[in-house]
Amino acid sequence: MCVGVDQCLWCVDLLECMNSEHKDDVSPQAALKFIYERLLGNLDNWAVTVKILIIFHRGLQNIKVNRKIYKAMKEQSAMMNSYQPKVKDASTNYNIKMYTEISRLYCNYIKVYVVVANKTDILSKAMNSISDDVAQLSAS
Repeated sequence: MCVGVDQCLWCVDLLECMNSEHKDDVSPQAALKFIYERLLGNLDNWAVTVKILIIFHRGLQNIKVNRKIYKAMKEQSAMMNSYQPKVKDASTNYNIKMYTEISRLYCNYIKVYVVVANKTDILSKAMNSISDDVAQLSAS
């Protein structure tokens, strides 16, 4: 259990906070704000950046959390950035190039996921109800 947003250091705690399970201690929006601040403060740290992108991704996959955060994530999508190395010779280091590319692609994937989540609720539905929805779609 977390005690305030500063104590939500684990992915599960952050997801629980975004799902309002600790609403007496922290709101879902405060948890999301904390994650964005952590992301922006650590863009030069590959591990932190990817972990935060994973938290965003897991939050969007969680049906309960998705409904609470996707609109706020859409509004703040310009703040979502990928890994940005400090190293001046980053263009010559293969590992840093790969970290940067993987982070950029993952960040873009999450941005597209947020756009789709804002346009349709199909990403936040259980798998057993999707077939019924797809059957009702028109072939236009």
